[in-house]
Amino acid sequence: MLIRSPAVAGTLYDADSQRLLAQIESWLADAGSQPLPRPAKALIVPHSGYPFSGATAAGAYRLLEPIYDTIKRVVILGTCHRDPTQGLWTPRCAAFRTPLGDVAVDQPACRALLEHPEVNELAVQQDMEHSIEVQLPFLQTVLEDFSLIPLLVGDCSTPVLAEILSSLWGGPETLLVISTGLSRNRPYREVIAQDQHSARRIRAFDSGFVSQEACGFNALNGFLQVAKAQGLASRQVALTTSADLNGQKEQVRGFGAFVFY
Repeated sequence: MLIRSPAVAGTLYDADSQRLLAQIESWLADAGSQPLPRPAKALIVPHSGYPFSGATAAGAYRLLEPIYDTIKRVVILGTCHRDPTQGLWTPRCAAFRTPLGDVAVDQPACRALLEHPEVNELAVQQDMEHSIEVQLPFLQTVLEDFSLIPLLVGDCSTPVLAEILSSLWGGPETLLVISTGLSRNRPYREVIAQDQHSARRIRAFDSGFVSQEACGFNALNGFLQVAKAQGLASRQVALTTSADLNGQKEQVRGFGAFVFY
């Protein structure tokens, strides 16, 4: 069985399973949350190193606790950071491995996706992207048993991605996770202003984001278009920056967590 080994364990998050689990559980316990009027259907969460964005992501993941045994399939939209690519890519593997164990890939669903002309297969040996991987330890902690549909989103039009997401939408057993950061490498005041504006647009289902506003802008746009068509409601969970932790206000990154239900 071909398994994707973790690429960023020990760098973006702890490679020791006990320390990793304790850290995630601590963030989840500290995350304040109000019950949702309906079960969560999708999350927008950051994908930076856990010391910077882990607590922000935990606020959204905590909202899955009431439905931890209902969700059986998770579609994660990641971002192609290393090389600009055309279309969408799904890794050719049977499972993703993290320090907390293996997450099975929904191989029949991925094979069906490959029939779409915009979806390509990525050899697992070439998959060093972190944006899907860093979401898995959170999901392994809060959910009971689930399979994964991983999609790396490159240069893909919003209507095409919206079409693919609609085909994967499913029912209450399916969760969507959009993995994206917000502003990056800008002065603190600019990041605060831009991310507050972006947060308002996300809550309003504005699917016109560009790369300077979110590294996962293509994934974000496609999801927001479908979420609006599906009549979901939105809630902002957290909006933070790297400066909140390291105090460095020249080259700042912004992180946001949102839930849709």
